[in-house]
Amino acid sequence: MRQLPNLLGLFRIITTPLLAWLILVATPTAYVGAAFLLLIMALSDMADGRLARHLKVVSPLGIFIDTISDKIFVAGVIIPMIEVGLLPAWVALAIIIREFVVSGLRSFAAAEGVVISARRFGKQKLVITVVALIWRLLAANAEADGFLGQLAGGILIPILDLWVVSMGLALVWTLGSGIEYLWQAWPLLRRGWAPTPSGR
Repeated sequence: MRQLPNLLGLFRIITTPLLAWLILVATPTAYVGAAFLLLIMALSDMADGRLARHLKVVSPLGIFIDTISDKIFVAGVIIPMIEVGLLPAWVALAIIIREFVVSGLRSFAAAEGVVISARRFGKQKLVITVVALIWRLLAANAEADGFLGQLAGGILIPILDLWVVSMGLALVWTLGSGIEYLWQAWPLLRRGWAPTPSGR
């Protein structure tokens, strides 16, 4: 039980290739399978931190696994979605660049002895992004004449077509949370940019 939080993080990393493969198969059934697997991975991401705190097993290794695993599985679903034409490349670029910037800011702050903790905006960003990606995968099932498109004479299609709205919200939260992290790190960045007086 004490290793369960770390095992959940490893589960997300190990299953990311399977998630990518399901999307690249590009069949209606595979799209639904990918959406279901992505949901399970996201739920495990929300659960492992709480489990670690409940079991009092929070560790640097656990924090590292938790930090990289969500970035890995999000990239693992976005990049194949571009390959099969489910998302435009600029959407992935915006999300992935934000992840690189935030990771870089945290590393820079850690080198200065400052911890930049995850903010509420950033946590909300992951949830909204995952919801948007699952919505897009379910819409892809309907577009490929899957069972969601045929259900009740296509009654779900107008709802599934609203995936664009959810993806737009994900991009707003991506940009907003990135700005929030930059705001937190700005004093450190400004101090690091200032020239250091030479000693005598």
